[in-house]
Amino acid sequence: MKILNASQLSDLDQFSCKEQHISSWELMERAAGMAYEELKIHITSDVRKIKILAGSGNNGGDGLAIAYFLAEDAYDVDVYLVNFTSSRSEDNQKNLERLKKQSKCKIEEIDENSKLPSFDSQDIVIDSIFGVGLNRPMPDFVQNLIKSVKENSPKTFAIDVPSGMYMHQSPEEGEQVFRSDITLTFQTPKFSLYLPDYSGFVGDIKIINIGLSEERLEQMSAETVFIDSNYAKRLLKCRSRFSHKGTYGHAVIVGGSQLMLGSVLLSASSCMRSGVGKTSVMMPSRGHDALLQYLPEAMLINNKSENFISYEDLDFQPDAVGIGIGIGKSNHAQKALESWLENSTQPLVIDADALNLIAEHKDVLHKIPKKSILTPHPGELQKLVGSWKDDFEKLEKIKELSKKHDLIVLAKDAYTLCVYRNEVFVNSTGNSGMATAGSGDVLTGLITGLLAQGYSSLNAAVLGAYIHGFAGDLVSDKTSEESLIASDLINYFGYTFSKLKG
Repeated sequence: MKILNASQLSDLDQFSCKEQHISSWELMERAAGMAYEELKIHITSDVRKIKILAGSGNNGGDGLAIAYFLAEDAYDVDVYLVNFTSSRSEDNQKNLERLKKQSKCKIEEIDENSKLPSFDSQDIVIDSIFGVGLNRPMPDFVQNLIKSVKENSPKTFAIDVPSGMYMHQSPEEGEQVFRSDITLTFQTPKFSLYLPDYSGFVGDIKIINIGLSEERLEQMSAETVFIDSNYAKRLLKCRSRFSHKGTYGHAVIVGGSQLMLGSVLLSASSCMRSGVGKTSVMMPSRGHDALLQYLPEAMLINNKSENFISYEDLDFQPDAVGIGIGIGKSNHAQKALESWLENSTQPLVIDADALNLIAEHKDVLHKIPKKSILTPHPGELQKLVGSWKDDFEKLEKIKELSKKHDLIVLAKDAYTLCVYRNEVFVNSTGNSGMATAGSGDVLTGLITGLLAQGYSSLNAAVLGAYIHGFAGDLVSDKTSEESLIASDLINYFGYTFSKLKG
């Protein structure tokens, strides 16, 4: 699903109106009606009053239309016209005139000289002050209004995006952003909704398809893509009835050190569950017995070191290698890692301590094979690219790293970003239960297995992140986020592949 910028969204609206022979007001009516139907699901009997904050533009027009539908259905509604400008958009004015004629709800105007309305924890507050076009800080009185809503903790909804959210930058320190429990966004995802800088403001995200032109959407170019189930299904390869283990590749997992052997077992097991034909493991020799007992299907590669990884010439050509889990940061590990980088002719999957070692010895970055996949969590990422002031600067730093060394960077977070040069893929799956030891090791094994099966580096990273998160969501639905552990993800991969294919 494409993620568009504000200019493209405006173009899509205008094209859709021409294509469907409808006015912009009729499109607004459709969007507001669909948002209203979603809102009604959440209006419970204990709600005291519904309060709508409506701005002067088309986002405010959506709010005024929703107010009209609510009042028509006999809900107790107060509307606050947030007058940050003296003029209103044509469609906004039309909805306001209709609402005044309806006369079933209270309408009050708010400007910089007004006393702020009161809010109650049993209210529902619907934010439609500013939409996707915000390009400068909101007026002080609007920020104070939003702050007042936060302080009184009503149930909150944002229409399209929470007011105060920018599409191209993060808020400055002290800037207010409407804190929404549920954001009802129209037609396409908005990139800022998925960034950590806005994580406390968006709540649950509901994408409402309002019937904009699919033809125009298909024509539009977008460097940012939201990975939903439809996109992931298109990436997934079908297996042939007439195939054998050699068909699906030979993966190698390299990892472990004296006190960190479990990570290798998790990664190898995950790799085996990816659909790969064969998995070989190179780990310290003290872990060999444990691997044979835990995962008898895996094959061992001889390792002359008892406590650390080493580099070994292989008597076969692996289709993919995943390296870094649990290797530690010793001189032994550093030398072995450099040897693997220097002698590998194919892309690697690089994680954990391997990333830390690379960050400490940046002169080895040029040794990483092209199209390799780096899978840093935020701490590892900061060591690699340096600190950043906000999520947008962080993204630019990731792009710079990717372009300079021709790498895929899978920046793990609540919404993992997969970046290759200027392309950005936002993963839609996963939950906080996956913030647990070993979860990243499982991801490394999964992506390595997909890479060995012939997926491109980019598709292996994108699909791996989706499947990994989807498995976590299935586990959470069945049990809970709190009780989720890394091995649960592996145990649910079979179910995850089945759901994705179906």
